Amino acid sequence: MTETPAKNVEQSVLIRNCLISAAAWTIICVLASTWNVMEIMDKSLGLAEKEARTIIDKDQALRYWATDHNGVYVPVTEETPPNPYLSHLPERDIVTPSGRQLTLLDPASFLRQVSERFSTLYKGQGHITSLKLINPQNAPDDWEKAMLREFEAGKQEARIFTKIDGEEYFRLMIPLPANQGCLQCHAQQGFKEGDVRGGLSVTVPLAPYRNMERQSLRHLQYTHLFFWAAGLLIICLSFYRSLKRLIFRQDSENLLREQSEKIELFAYSVAHDLKNPVIAIHGLARILNKRHLEGMTEKGRQYIVQIEESARQVSALVDQINAFISSKEQPIYKETLNLLDICHTVRAESSQRLNARNIAWFEPEEPVIFEADKMVILRILRNLVDNALKYGGPGLSKITISHGESTHFHTIMVANDGKAISKEDCRNIFLKFKRNCIDHKVEGTGLGLAIVKELVSLHGGRIWASSDGKQGVSFAFSIAKKTDDEAGRKSRFAPRQSP
Repeated sequence: MTETPAKNVEQSVLIRNCLISAAAWTIICVLASTWNVMEIMDKSLGLAEKEARTIIDKDQALRYWATDHNGVYVPVTEETPPNPYLSHLPERDIVTPSGRQLTLLDPASFLRQVSERFSTLYKGQGHITSLKLINPQNAPDDWEKAMLREFEAGKQEARIFTKIDGEEYFRLMIPLPANQGCLQCHAQQGFKEGDVRGGLSVTVPLAPYRNMERQSLRHLQYTHLFFWAAGLLIICLSFYRSLKRLIFRQDSENLLREQSEKIELFAYSVAHDLKNPVIAIHGLARILNKRHLEGMTEKGRQYIVQIEESARQVSALVDQINAFISSKEQPIYKETLNLLDICHTVRAESSQRLNARNIAWFEPEEPVIFEADKMVILRILRNLVDNALKYGGPGLSKITISHGESTHFHTIMVANDGKAISKEDCRNIFLKFKRNCIDHKVEGTGLGLAIVKELVSLHGGRIWASSDGKQGVSFAFSIAKKTDDEAGRKSRFAPRQSP
């Protein structure tokens, strides 16, 4: 079965939607992965910072304790000889009653020794330093010098991620204000209580946190790859199932279209083949009635009349069948119309029957402008007015055409005050071959309103009937101001001659 352009377009749209879904899913996974990578990296750096603050809090507590006690006395050893920078203190060195020699260890030296021991155990290294040194061992490096100057200007904290000898480190530094215990050693340098005497820094290596980070990123990578692949698999499976359904539906539509075309061709063929013998029967009956009427009995004359009437009805039915088939495929050409002009045309065509029965005609007083196919609207109004004249009965005295409008639709109403119909008939009256009139003298095939329904659907609207069951019937049909396929339809429409 050959593929139609519409079929190719639908498959192209499905493929495009599949590719868009896959691209969107990939973008979502990339964004989620990027966000999680940043979260993991921030978390590892946050843990390093947390460790640095823990160390600096520990060093700060030790410094306060040592300062509050004006230093501590420790045994004299090779690692802790008497501090020459404290020689001015009379009690720098003491001897215990047992003869042990003790020397005073100032808070800075005490904290330096604790930090050195801590760094050998836990890698994090603290450092107490100042721009005005007593002990050169506490000299600041370049970054610490710069931060100490900023502390003197009022800065409260300094932090930096940096590299030292090719290794990553996190450094944190806080100012050290001079308190009463500090002045024992540093008053001679000109410090007063509250002055920024120096700073306390800590350096934490990032290598352990980077290792943890790499493990987390590896796990994250595998997880996101799994979800990305699973999502693509679901999209591909959904595309495959949708493509199968689309192909099945398109094949079914093509088969249905082919069958419909065959049925229509058969219907046209039957109608054409039936038309000729019906015309012949009708013609022969008229010849019999004209030439041999005198030689027939009364019964024979009645039979001839019945043959003529039946042939005429079959001919009308064939014409209506052809009209119904053509109405389902009829292209429309929209143009600007005035409802009053349409009403005038229909009234002029029906004027003889209106005047003969003294039926009043009412139409809108003001022009009603809308976009529609002129021939289609004329055909609809002709049918509805003809329907009123046929089935309105002897009580029919007026036909009223009115107009209403909403946001998306124009509504045209054709009302008459003739015979009423039931609510059930209002629902079923637009079915094919459905006739409400039981008077066989009234001509009709039951296809007129079915054709009107098909014509209304060409304009994206609907038709309905209403009646109170006592007197009169009102038919109303809507016309969409803009149909969904209007753009595509305009390219197919060809202008037609006005009637």
